[in-house]
Amino acid sequence: MRPGLEFSAQLAAHAAAHGDRTALVYVADPDAPADAESLSYTQVHDAACRVGALLQAHLRPGERAMLMYPPGPRFAIGFLGCLYAGVVPVVVPVPDGQRHRSRRLSVVAHNAGVTALLTERSAVPTARQWAADTQLADLPCVATDPAVPPEPGQWRPPARDLSRIAFLQYTSGSTSDPRGVAVTAANLAHNAQVYLRVTGVGADARHGGWLPMHHDNGLIGLFLAPLYGGGTSVQMPASTFLRHPQRWLHLVDRFDLDVSSAPNFAYELCLRRIQDHHVHGLDLSRWHVAMNGAEPIRAATMRAFLDRFGRHGLRPEALSPGYGLAEATLAVCGAGLGLPFHVVAVDPDRLAGGELHPVPAGADGEPPAGAREIVSCGRVDGYDLRIVDPDTGRVRDDGRVGEIWLRGPSVARGYWRNPEASRATFEAVTADGEAGFLRTGDLGVRHGGELYVTGRIKEVLIVNGRNLYPQDLEAEARLAHRTVATVHGAAFTVAEDQIVLVHEVRAGTEPLPGIAGAIGQRLAREFGVSVSVVLVRAGTVDRTTSGKVQRLAVRAAFAEGRLRSLHSVLTPQVRAFLAAAGEPVQAGTVR
Repeated sequence: MRPGLEFSAQLAAHAAAHGDRTALVYVADPDAPADAESLSYTQVHDAACRVGALLQAHLRPGERAMLMYPPGPRFAIGFLGCLYAGVVPVVVPVPDGQRHRSRRLSVVAHNAGVTALLTERSAVPTARQWAADTQLADLPCVATDPAVPPEPGQWRPPARDLSRIAFLQYTSGSTSDPRGVAVTAANLAHNAQVYLRVTGVGADARHGGWLPMHHDNGLIGLFLAPLYGGGTSVQMPASTFLRHPQRWLHLVDRFDLDVSSAPNFAYELCLRRIQDHHVHGLDLSRWHVAMNGAEPIRAATMRAFLDRFGRHGLRPEALSPGYGLAEATLAVCGAGLGLPFHVVAVDPDRLAGGELHPVPAGADGEPPAGAREIVSCGRVDGYDLRIVDPDTGRVRDDGRVGEIWLRGPSVARGYWRNPEASRATFEAVTADGEAGFLRTGDLGVRHGGELYVTGRIKEVLIVNGRNLYPQDLEAEARLAHRTVATVHGAAFTVAEDQIVLVHEVRAGTEPLPGIAGAIGQRLAREFGVSVSVVLVRAGTVDRTTSGKVQRLAVRAAFAEGRLRSLHSVLTPQVRAFLAAAGEPVQAGTVR
């Protein structure tokens, strides 16, 4: 793959070559497409020059600016203006009053050493109030849409340097405090090409969706990669999708999207919430790549989505599982255009022992009872891939589970102001001396030349020498009772090998002991383990802004007695664990 141009140079080249082509579309409601805001490449380039000139009057190249915009097109111009000025943008969501989010934003601001807040005029009071509440009142707040903006000609192009940091992408914090991934201009250029090649669509394709811009897939897959390639980015607010999931599908149809991505939970939400009358007349035949990534991918979810929306023209080969992470800028691999997703049914006991062992389907074509299905994320191209024993560094053969290690031009420089974590994560060396690998923290296996992701190292449950994946237990628990089918759970271990499942439950008339018992019995039957079940109110299980369950945070809350439980069924060992920690537990409840 040839090295790419620095982003602002690439965007300027597109403006010169096809300035009238639509670059950016923002629509608050796909059911009102006439209200969409649309900008050509020439308009985007000129607007970015104006903001670049504005920032050059306030900030020096290399300084960090926190971008705190409500959903809308002004974020895109503010971000591009940072790239044009050589300022390093740090993208965060607008504060919403939640203490957890406010704390996270404060951690990010202090770690990044931001010297300004950027937003639009309408959001300046919110940004200033947040800054005052977090002891950052002296931080300048700059509106990038001033009443009298600079002229494009006032912008001074900075020195072109592919090695400079383009932006800081803060990780979701699903297993730790957020860390700022330092993505260079070269990383961004290379990964935009990887992403476009994974999707397999043409340079002028239309990409779009609802993923927020503080999500790496939203920022790069939805916004930056399409513009780098010369295509069109179509954006809608995440809140619109969460309230009305059918609007995502309307967006795909009405704006002729070729590519649209979302995590697995979004496909499940569509299945649960969309009624037939919501999608009357829907045409998904032009949706070429429906990427599924950012969290564990469920074969059952993808099949159900295809079965439901195939009647609206969705083609089997459109469904494309993918894998990526912020530390690799974004994209690593995906099933790609025109290739149907591939599922392998495996022996769960042998998988728990670190071996992928396919099992044949029955006479009805279905996998045998008890088999676990794992979904291929396609072939890895653009990286050196190794599957490695995480404890010894030995490279494992195909068919053996290990940690996914990557090396290549998309791998970011490291964590901002965290040299120790950077060395541990970005400078891994295999047992046979190969250096410079990124340790992803993800477990996977290569089979038939394709990558299958099986879990997270830090979250694997080790019970009597077996490796169990919390996502599997959580998915199975949701099948145990209708009151837990649409909410979230977090499985983890305490006291070395005692499994605890904290699961939300919908309010209703069902007796809680019966719900907890049904979950415990199903997990014992399917996995052969005894699980302590703790039922909590919906909304209790901590999740990141991208929807990932924060299992370590839930475990800490449980161990420290901070969970407000509705009902629990605990093993004697778990009760003893809580008692030893000074957290006495009444029968049937957790304080």
